[in-house]
Amino acid sequence: MKVPFQSLILVCIGARCSEERSKSDSGDAIRQELKDLNKKKGRKATVRICGVSCLDLCDFGPNIIVEPAGDVYSHLTAKTARKVYDAAVGDGPAVPLLMLDERELRRKK
Repeated sequence: MKVPFQSLILVCIGARCSEERSKSDSGDAIRQELKDLNKKKGRKATVRICGVSCLDLCDFGPNIIVEPAGDVYSHLTAKTARKVYDAAVGDGPAVPLLMLDERELRRKK
């Protein structure tokens, strides 16, 4: 059996994706807002919002990975996370400027 979802949106809710941020821009707050939005839009059967404890991208958080594409979005706020969600479900344009830049990732390693 394959996963019955069209999209999985993985939201980091780890401590480092939440510390030093306003409460509404923490990873956990972003996850909850996207879950509520997803439910309100009636997409629970096709789009899954999942909180994950760590994506190992702490220096760039809050972070979201959208599957099955594997796109990584970083340095998010509640407002920009909503743009990522809209793009992932086809309600808005792609947001490549919010994607983690590979050069930035390599500089930190």
